[in-house]
Amino acid sequence: MGLPIDATQGERIRFYRQQAGLTQKELAGLCGVSESAIRNYELENRVPDFMTLHEIAGKLRVNYAAISGEKISDMEGALQALYKLEEIYGLYPTEVDGHIHFVFRDSVAMDDFKPDIDAITRNPGALLQYRILGFMKACAQHDAGELTDEEYALWKSKFPAFLSDFYEFRKQAGQTEENFDGDAPVSSEKPQSPKRRRERKINSGR
Repeated sequence: MGLPIDATQGERIRFYRQQAGLTQKELAGLCGVSESAIRNYELENRVPDFMTLHEIAGKLRVNYAAISGEKISDMEGALQALYKLEEIYGLYPTEVDGHIHFVFRDSVAMDDFKPDIDAITRNPGALLQYRILGFMKACAQHDAGELTDEEYALWKSKFPAFLSDFYEFRKQAGQTEENFDGDAPVSSEKPQSPKRRRERKINSGR
């Protein structure tokens, strides 16, 4: 059984822990927390802080966003997510021939889908465009029946940081290995909590 779209953070931690074949005690040891902490996170008696949740996601080899479970299953949550995409990445809605499309304010040409990685890391919108190339390919393969629902869900939880796990899953299932556009590794800073990021903006005068 897959993960419900409206799964809570605790349910997501449990799901991906079990998918990784780890006990609560084993995950706790990897993350440097107590077994009771993991149990309470899954039961939602406690909420892990930003850095702890990043650590859990890393040890489970899934994307932080896949495990944090930001609420967008209701209309207000979805709209807030769209507002953030516009503010951070310049992705905004427009109307074309009677249909709503989302476009980037600063569209970046992708030369044969192989952009300058160093350049796009300086532009969040460009980096998101690059990652969306991989999403487009995976979505098309799923629609064409080349990826099962299980494989597609796994791809979304692994892309891009842990995509090697997805390739290994496909290999074990007898599928040929195929790289996805937009999956080149991009260096990034060590994750910082929202509070820490705000402090940096204040100190830099932003």
